[in-house]
Amino acid sequence: MAASSSKQARRQMNRGVRMRSSTRVPRRTKGAELDLRRTPMQARGQATFERILDATAELLDKVGTEALTTNLISRTADVNVATLYQYFPNKQAVLLALFKRQNETRVEIGKQMISGLAHSPDWRRMIANGVQAVAEARRRAGGATALRLAMRSSPDLLEHDRQQSVEIAGTLSRELVDAGLRPDKALLIARCTIEALTAVLDLWSIESGGRDDRILEQAKVLVCGYLAPYFDAAGKTGRGAGRPRRATRARR
Repeated sequence: MAASSSKQARRQMNRGVRMRSSTRVPRRTKGAELDLRRTPMQARGQATFERILDATAELLDKVGTEALTTNLISRTADVNVATLYQYFPNKQAVLLALFKRQNETRVEIGKQMISGLAHSPDWRRMIANGVQAVAEARRRAGGATALRLAMRSSPDLLEHDRQQSVEIAGTLSRELVDAGLRPDKALLIARCTIEALTAVLDLWSIESGGRDDRILEQAKVLVCGYLAPYFDAAGKTGRGAGRPRRATRARR
């Protein structure tokens, strides 16, 4: 009788454990921890926000990602660390905000570089100028090299980097469609182009410190050589003007 009561008590206890575990509050995902806690709306708050990002860029050049802390950022920006936490949940969120600010310029340059390629007989010069402009934007941006290393080493940050690449690839794929490619093939070629260019630019900025411009020249050769079969063919067939291909019927 005592053994039966003991077994019944254990069953009730196990049911209670299962019920508690099923109602456990889910943890925030890492992706959610990168979201801003608050977006500055007033001019004073925006100035503080930008000062935090400026301090982060400065520190990345001086101490690198590993030694960077929110306390160090707040002291350099001359703001209370509690103020920093009003906007950012952690250091990774600060890095992501800095990446987005720097990348806005590069994405805009990339889109300008790509727009009109299918319509231009001088598309190679457009590519070369665009690659140079993107590289110069990287060179001017404070902390860009350390930030690229941080983006590559963090899966959560890398996902945001990938999203930016997809956005630029979408613009390039539309030009390739204008050049006569099927949309699915155009998107594949565009993704490969942007990923390859990003990798070579990382090689230039990280391993050479942005000093070996021979790598930039190879980046231009790589992109132009890869896209040549599609844009050169478009120029020969007249599809560079964006005219759709018409089906021809055999004459009787």
